Amino acid sequence: MTREIKQPADLAVLEESLRKSGRLNGSPDLGAVLVLPRLLTAAELYKTETREQRALVPGLFYDGLTILAARPKDGKSWLALQLSIAIAGGRSLDGVDVCETGTVLFGALEDPEIRTANRLRKLAAPGPWLENITFFYQLLPLMGGGGEQLRELIKKVQPRVVVLDTLTALVKASKRESDVFRTQYEEVTCLRQICTDARVAALLVHHTRKGIAAGPIEAVAGTGGVTAAADAIWVLSRKPEGVATLDVTGREVEERSFALHFNRDEPFGWQVRGDGQDLAMSTERSSVIDLLREEGAMSPRQISAELGKSREGVRQMLRRMVSDGQLRREGRKYTL
Repeated sequence: MTREIKQPADLAVLEESLRKSGRLNGSPDLGAVLVLPRLLTAAELYKTETREQRALVPGLFYDGLTILAARPKDGKSWLALQLSIAIAGGRSLDGVDVCETGTVLFGALEDPEIRTANRLRKLAAPGPWLENITFFYQLLPLMGGGGEQLRELIKKVQPRVVVLDTLTALVKASKRESDVFRTQYEEVTCLRQICTDARVAALLVHHTRKGIAAGPIEAVAGTGGVTAAADAIWVLSRKPEGVATLDVTGREVEERSFALHFNRDEPFGWQVRGDGQDLAMSTERSSVIDLLREEGAMSPRQISAELGKSREGVRQMLRRMVSDGQLRREGRKYTL
C-alpha cells in the first residue's frame, strides 16, 4: 500500500489525533499518514512580524531561559535571590536597572525554608514586595512529572519571572553515559518550552565545571546539551579578594562582562561595579604590584614565571603600567 503524504493546515491537531489512535508509536505501519514539518519560504518569513524580546534588565536579563552558573559557595543563589527581590519591587540590586517589575515564582529546591527566610531578612527590609515572590521547595524531575507540575504552578501564580535553584535538583540521573547529552538537552529544552509558552523569563541556577574553561559556555557543568538549549548564559567567577566577574553570552544578548563585589556590611549582598574586563585588568596589575613589593625588581621573564602568564602578555602589561606611572623600568627589570 502506498503511504499518503500530507502536510495539513493544523499539524498539531492531526498529530494528537494520530497519537491517541496509536498510529504514531514508532512502528513502520505503511498505512499511517506521514506528517511533514511545516514549510515556510524565505519570503513568508521576511513578512513575519518581528517580536522583540522583552527586557527586565536591559543588556542582561530578557525573556527566555537564562542559566546562571558558578562554583559551589560562590554566591549564585544570593545573586538569584537579590535579582528576584529587585524584580518584585523590593530593594534594588546596586548597579542594575530593572525596567519591569512583576511577580516571581522561585523554586528553592536545595534550601530549607528557614534559610530562605534568613536570607530575605538579611537582604531587604519588609514591604509590599514580599507578596510578589512565591517560593516552592519540591518538584518532581522535569521529565518525570515535574514539567507538568511547573506548568500548573505558573498558571496558578502568573509570574513574570521563574527562578529554579538548581538544575541538579530538577533532573534525574541517566544510567547510561551515552544518554547524558540527549537527556540533559531534552530536560533543558522542556524547561525552555514551558517558559516560552507562558511568556515568562526563567533563571536556572547551575554549577560550573572544575578547572579552567575557554569561555562562559565551556565553563558550565555537564554536557553541551545543557547550554545548547539555553537562550543566555551567565557565569559568575569569584576572586579571593571578594570581587567577581559575571560573564554574559547568548543568542540575543550582547557578549559582555560585569564586575561585582560582595559586600558583607550594609547593604549586604552583591553590587555591580562596572565593566568586568576592567576588573580583570586591575586584578592582574595588582598581582604584579604585590609581587614586586615582595621580591623587588624583576624581569618580564621572572614575573611571567611567577604569575603563570605568557611572557609577551606580561611585557605589554608592564609597558602600560610604566606609561600609567605605576612602575619604573631599571635596565631590563621593573620596580615600584
